[in-house]
Amino acid sequence: MAKVLKVGVEMGGLSDEDTVPLPDNWDQMSEDEQGKWADEVLDVHLSNNVNAWWNVEDE
Repeated sequence: MAKVLKVGVEMGGLSDEDTVPLPDNWDQMSEDEQGKWADEVLDVHLSNNVNAWWNVEDE
């Protein structure tokens, strides 16, 4: 069974989870490189699944 990275987002009681295959060279990557790769995958997952905005309104 291949190793995968699981990433998830939870907000307001709703959640989304995805499975991402690891790159072929995962075992040759340093721990720092693995962390950077996983952070990048999580950033992409967040940007695809979380909508945020700001607005100026009168109270």
